[in-house]
Amino acid sequence: TRERSFSRLLVEEAARLLEHFGAETRIFNPSGLPLPDDAPVDHPKVQELLELMQWSEGQVWCSPERHGAMSAVFKAQIDWVPLALGA
Repeated sequence: TRERSFSRLLVEEAARLLEHFGAETRIFNPSGLPLPDDAPVDHPKVQELLELMQWSEGQVWCSPERHGAMSAVFKAQIDWVPLALGA
């Protein structure tokens, strides 16, 4: 997402509110995440995503709408998470 996108601002506001209520938050920036099956699972961005998925107890996901559907970047994130992790 763009540096000043509404989606990014919404995620940052959600993190601020969650931290206010005592949650520890981390934000995953999907920039540089390869498409599934287009890179090995040891790719740094894939590893970052998987580590955050295992670390978290709950998640807030946000994606810009593209032509009435979720963005390809959002879908790629979902596709990288194996079912063995409880996806």
